[in-house]
Amino acid sequence: MGTNDIALERVQALLKIDTGDGSLYTHVVRIARAMATEKPNDALAQLETLSKSLKKGAYRGALAPDPEQDIIADAAAEEKRQQWCADALRLVRPPSDPLSAPKVLGAVQNFMEDAAMFEWAGVGFGKQETFHIAMSLRKLAAETESLEKLRLWGKILGTDADFYVAEGTLQGPVSTPPPEGAPVQPVLPGSPEYDVEERGQGANTSTYWVSAGGAAPWIRLPAARASHIVAARKVKHLMTGDLGSPVLSTPWFPGKERHLLRAQIARINASCTLAVAGYYENDSAEEAKKNSLMVVEGALESFPGHETLATLEGWVHSTPALLSTGKSSWPDLEGLEEGFEEIVNDINAKKDAEPEKGMLEGIGTDLEELKPDDAEGSPAWIIKVYGDKGQYTFPDNTKSYRITAVRSLIWPGAVTVAQGTRFANLYIGYGQKCATLVDPYKESGLPLTGASPFSSGNGMLPLAPEDVMEEPDDQEEQEEPQPPLVDDASDGEDMEPADE
Repeated sequence: MGTNDIALERVQALLKIDTGDGSLYTHVVRIARAMATEKPNDALAQLETLSKSLKKGAYRGALAPDPEQDIIADAAAEEKRQQWCADALRLVRPPSDPLSAPKVLGAVQNFMEDAAMFEWAGVGFGKQETFHIAMSLRKLAAETESLEKLRLWGKILGTDADFYVAEGTLQGPVSTPPPEGAPVQPVLPGSPEYDVEERGQGANTSTYWVSAGGAAPWIRLPAARASHIVAARKVKHLMTGDLGSPVLSTPWFPGKERHLLRAQIARINASCTLAVAGYYENDSAEEAKKNSLMVVEGALESFPGHETLATLEGWVHSTPALLSTGKSSWPDLEGLEEGFEEIVNDINAKKDAEPEKGMLEGIGTDLEELKPDDAEGSPAWIIKVYGDKGQYTFPDNTKSYRITAVRSLIWPGAVTVAQGTRFANLYIGYGQKCATLVDPYKESGLPLTGASPFSSGNGMLPLAPEDVMEEPDDQEEQEEPQPPLVDDASDGEDMEPADE
């Protein structure tokens, strides 16, 4: 056997080595046999495709997973993700069916535009959460009948969960009028009807809903009660995020967390809901409904300038103030003159000591009793200007993009912003009244009534500890009042008496 034959046998032996899926020699024979059988016109072009197909058919190993099948590592997390996506799609879905008549919604706040103003003032939720809030408000408006207007009131922070709060105005009759000619029965103090103001008046001027955020449903809060508002002024309690949880506090609060939340919303509204001066006026057409406002004709044309908005004179309260009774007005005593003289005299005495406060009053008079002598500004408010402060001239008018923000110092988290001819109110905080940034009363030196020392002025950071007292002077050492007896035998040895 020649050398060439030995080399050829070695090459054949190398090509016939089986690695588990066949040998190269067998694969080449199959390709040649397939080419001879099919006789393709472009055999060279189809060589790679045919080789891949034959190799795949001769594969004897474990098959790979189906590329179309998803591999889920955490089934529970994947289910939550799918549910979140479905809820998010329901939020962005149009509120009415395209094939049916369009649904008429109330005036819903354009929170996307207002969020841009709040962002300049350092208050915001982020773009994604802001979009979810705007869509959630639209969904609430579509599902609520007889809704006139709706806006985001704010966010109450809790220990376990937070509350997003929406504020709306419902239309329709407030109460059923008595039959014609029937005598009107007065509401007696102490009765359940006396404890709750009618819808559209006082603390119940608006209706409120709360949600956990995202696509969570909106839950309507009960009407505010005067007894709950009075009790809330004495309670220092952080919300837990559960409307049905009890309020564990001293003194005792007569209700659940939903009632405390509603009372705190009423208190914050009465103190911190502002409007631009000259934008609203009392609605004379709504004589039966107290504390009703309407936009002044030509309010946008006469909108105050930026210099005015940067002062206390440019802002007024747009919600009724609350009296010590928890209501915004004293009761009508007509019909109680006979048989209830004691109640009438008591109410008249309180009315003389604490007159009702009207709406649209300037904020410059807030907490005047706490204002130091010869001090400027207000102890209850701070005003700052943000953004571009330049003036730009256009063919029809002059425009500025600056942002004016008014923040409350006694309710940390309450802010009102204005830009151009727009203004909006928002509250983000723990729902606690704080007196850290205001001076105490001049006469007594006590802090602000009803304030909680739990947080600092921004509502987020704990208070700094009080100043440490100076170290006392070192006391002079004194001798013992009963000194010990002197023992001559201090070494403990026995001593014999000396010889005489």
